[in-house]
Amino acid sequence: MSKKRIQKYIPDAMKVLNDTFQSGVFPSSYNGYISSFGASVMQSGLLPTLAIFENQDAKTKEKKELLTTIILSILDANHSKETLLEYVLTSKEDKRYLKQKIMDISIAVKLSLRTFKKGD
Repeated sequence: MSKKRIQKYIPDAMKVLNDTFQSGVFPSSYNGYISSFGASVMQSGLLPTLAIFENQDAKTKEKKELLTTIILSILDANHSKETLLEYVLTSKEDKRYLKQKIMDISIAVKLSLRTFKKGD
C-alpha cells in the first residue's frame, strides 16, 4: 500500500461517489462493506471476495455489488464488462498488479466515503 498510489485515486473516487450518492448521504451499511472488502481480499483472495460481493441473491441490507461497480468505474472508466469479477477474469494485466490497484482504489473509496453523511 502506497500513500501516493491511493491519493491518485481519490479524485476519481469522489467523482464516482458524488454521481452515485447525489444527495451526499450514503446508506450506513456501505461503511461496513467497504471496511470488510480489503480484509476479505487479504484473507480469502480477490476472486472469492468478488464472487461474494457480486452475489445478487445475497440477503444483505443494501446491494454489495454497488461497491464493486464503483471500484470498476474508477479502475477503468471505459470498461465493457458488467462486473469487476468478469473484468479481472478477462484482463490481460498481471493479476498481482491488478489486485494491488483494486486494493488501492478500495482504500481511496473508503477514505472518500468519510466526506459523505451516513444515512440509515
